[in-house]
Amino acid sequence: MDVINNVIIQLQAELNRVLEQFRQLRGNASIQIELNPIDRRGVDVVFDIINSPQFQLIRQKYPNPNNIDIIVDSPGGDADAAYHIAKIISSHFSGIITYVIPRYAKSAATLMVCGGNKIIMGETSELGPLDPQIKQDGGNYISAKAVQSTLDLIEDHLKNKSKTGLELATILISRMNPLILGQYQSTLDIVQKYQKELLMSRMFTSKTDVDKIVKKFAVGYTHHSRIIDCREAKQIFGNNVDILPSNNPLWQLIWRYYEINRQIKDLVGIIQKISKVNNQ
Repeated sequence: MDVINNVIIQLQAELNRVLEQFRQLRGNASIQIELNPIDRRGVDVVFDIINSPQFQLIRQKYPNPNNIDIIVDSPGGDADAAYHIAKIISSHFSGIITYVIPRYAKSAATLMVCGGNKIIMGETSELGPLDPQIKQDGGNYISAKAVQSTLDLIEDHLKNKSKTGLELATILISRMNPLILGQYQSTLDIVQKYQKELLMSRMFTSKTDVDKIVKKFAVGYTHHSRIIDCREAKQIFGNNVDILPSNNPLWQLIWRYYEINRQIKDLVGIIQKISKVNNQ
């Protein structure tokens, strides 16, 4: 494992060099938010990063310390936590907040980036529908829209006096806390409220435009994993999205940062597996 640890140290040094090059090219301080999933603990992590003495020194190096670039890599998670993170970041930076998406900012992470002024994307970048996840008793998350779709299906069967409706209802209740079933609509409603508030805070001034965007994210997509690529994001958010081609020097730094970080995570995963085997 010593060899792997040495490689990780070298990759971490390279990651820091690439991040510094990115900062110099952009002329802004920057941080990375890598949360899988986004949860309440992530609120503490982001708060600690932006208030750390180390980051405050980095921030003061640039002409406008109130601007920040945030590199996001997350499949989503808790919408309440994502909203809270976006609000904390906004309260600490009165200038331009830019979210940079090398690969994924799905679901709750999409909600979070709605709190910025700009979004930088490339060919590999993905946003996703705002399909909030409801935490179950066991700690696992389930899609609120999936619950809604199942309840709609049950209702249709019951209207037709089909035994299938009763069977589905029995299965659903046996697998989920009945109290959680009542949360799905309120969860969908609050996520729409969060998105509207975040979009109006920086990106948009037109309530009509924001209402259209919120409606699209609420009912415009049929499944949770739907890909919203850079071009579709541009259609939705307009000039608030900057699309960088793959040969753009800035994008090449962004992608290099993502690749190095992915290699580090893969190696850390290998170490964890070796340690688990050794401890058995």
